[in-house]
Amino acid sequence: MQLTVVLAAATLATAVAARPAAHYVWPAPSSLKDKEATVSIKSWSDADASCSGLNVDAFLNSYKAKTGKDLPRSDIVAPSPTQVYVPNPASCSPVAPKAKRSTDAPVDFKLSCAFKTKVAKAFDLDGVDESYDLEVSETGAVITAATDVGAKYALQTLSQLITKDGNVVLASIHDSPAYPYRGVMLDTSRNFFTVSDIKRTIDGLAASKLNVFHWHIYDSQSFPIKWDTYPQLDSVKFKNADGSLKQYTKEDIQDVVAYAFARGVRVIPEFELPSHNAVFAAIDSKLVSALNHSPWDCTSGFPYCNAMPANTSIGTDNWSSSVWWGRQLCNQPPCGQLDIVNHLDEAIDLVDKLVGEVGSWFEDPYLHVGHDEISPRVYGAVKDTDDHPNHRAFDQILPAFEKRLLKVLDKYNKKFAAWDEVAWDNVPSYNKTHPKYDANAVSYNTMDIIPKDSMIAVWDQFFLNEDLYERIADAGFTNVVSSHNNYWYFDCSSSVKWCLQDFEKGDRDASGEYVMYPNHTWHNWTTVYNYDPRAGLSKKAASTIKGGFASLWSETIKRHNLDRFIFPRAGALAERLWSNIKKDDTTEPRLNRFRQSLINEYKIASADLTFLGREKTVYRTEWCDSNLNTPAQKTVEWGFPGQPVKSGNGSAMEGWGFMTVPNDYCKIASTYTTNDIVYTAPAASAYDF
Repeated sequence: MQLTVVLAAATLATAVAARPAAHYVWPAPSSLKDKEATVSIKSWSDADASCSGLNVDAFLNSYKAKTGKDLPRSDIVAPSPTQVYVPNPASCSPVAPKAKRSTDAPVDFKLSCAFKTKVAKAFDLDGVDESYDLEVSETGAVITAATDVGAKYALQTLSQLITKDGNVVLASIHDSPAYPYRGVMLDTSRNFFTVSDIKRTIDGLAASKLNVFHWHIYDSQSFPIKWDTYPQLDSVKFKNADGSLKQYTKEDIQDVVAYAFARGVRVIPEFELPSHNAVFAAIDSKLVSALNHSPWDCTSGFPYCNAMPANTSIGTDNWSSSVWWGRQLCNQPPCGQLDIVNHLDEAIDLVDKLVGEVGSWFEDPYLHVGHDEISPRVYGAVKDTDDHPNHRAFDQILPAFEKRLLKVLDKYNKKFAAWDEVAWDNVPSYNKTHPKYDANAVSYNTMDIIPKDSMIAVWDQFFLNEDLYERIADAGFTNVVSSHNNYWYFDCSSSVKWCLQDFEKGDRDASGEYVMYPNHTWHNWTTVYNYDPRAGLSKKAASTIKGGFASLWSETIKRHNLDRFIFPRAGALAERLWSNIKKDDTTEPRLNRFRQSLINEYKIASADLTFLGREKTVYRTEWCDSNLNTPAQKTVEWGFPGQPVKSGNGSAMEGWGFMTVPNDYCKIASTYTTNDIVYTAPAASAYDF
């Protein structure tokens, strides 16, 4: 039988709705018929407890947040109070007085649930049917869904139909998502976030009808996992003020997975490989190439070190004749990639243990294996002073690693997911119109090795934009999710100088849009909302896109600003991926009301809709807290977070003046103490309606 939730009114008390029903629901449902009325409620009931385990708490919390009162349950019999009877004549029996009923009293909501399919484990959330129907009338409401996941979403929607006065808006709703994959990625390696922070984030995802928490759990900065097989990794964990380690135990991870599952949210871990792997040197230094190499960064905001200009003499374009790239082996300190050239067997052994042991704590069928920003210089495939490497520099390196990695994933029943570089060949990564444009970025040469149904997470669209989707589809890949860095990257802060421009002051144009630079690192909610990853694509390419996710890299994020960097922008993303509709006059007030519900019902310290990421200071990774004066953090700061101190020929960087003065990347970390920065529950925010 199908899942059915019935909310029946014992006594009717309806009124004309002050606003259209559609104004209350976020994200917008597939279809909605407004009954232009509300019903006042006094209690709820579920006589046979058939709704136990569904999302009833969302309904109850919404009522309490809006009225300040608990909504009592009417079908739980409370213990009878001790009764004292006044003596009556012998002919009479003692009776309790009858309660008066008001004809205009609020109604009792009676809940009754039955379902066709209950999702038994987190593994099965992939591809689950999330559709539902919700019918709210004068005599009650009925929710029909194929699965308990859909029913939870329906009850979430019902919770939004409670007005600020505690009435329920009457409507008929049919709903299902436009995209099956809808998520947020959180980086817990550059700054650590507690389990409570993560659970609060998952609460916000579930409320938004986002269904994936992509956990970028470790990186070169830290390995915040308690892995008993390698206690040496404790040396690359951040520490609390009392000296204890900031880490997630097996029990913590399983708790997060179970918490998310109860809310219909998948947890997909990312085990970054083989780049961004400096932490593994704590196990054995031979496992990592180019550890702590300095200078470390790419230059002038171009995506990363794999794409090179057409010749090494830059000439008259303000770069003099210096070698442009030279000696940059990573995008951020500390450098270090898994040594898959000289120690491939040992590297694969480590990966096997990581996937088999830590990977087993996560139940989702997919394991994201990173693969972004792999530098061929690290492996000696490109000389430090060579600005124009062979396009096939990785041909003998990554294929050998990839084939063995796939065997490891297959051994542990994990599906392959990775960043889009694995699906590249002859893909340029910077401006085609540049006079020194080079058509070929360095290819990983993995396109014909990994399965065509692998999950390809597209991020690197600085200049290719939609053409990258077309190229990936043409290569035969069928399972693409978007995290376009021009729209759905949530990191950075406009108080950082490379984020703030004169045209980014928050003004709006005649249409109400914020005036923002298209490739700007901070993306306001309208930028997030307006991006449709399928727009302008061929039918073939559009069919490969299964959804998308926002990425929050945590370089500038601490516990106190985590919520406001995710919300309400994640809500804007949610309506794009669930509803896939265009912004109109109702969008902003609806999103603002949803923001109020996040604050009041989930204690999420959401930003307001005008927030543009400005912070009082610039924050760095926690790695900087203990590396303020190490050589690995020396750089020259500009448009990307860092520039090389020396050019490839050993001279000081020439050309643009702001690139000539070496800086300490970590220096600003001396102005604050990370462990003094904490999450603070937000003050209540009045509902607009």
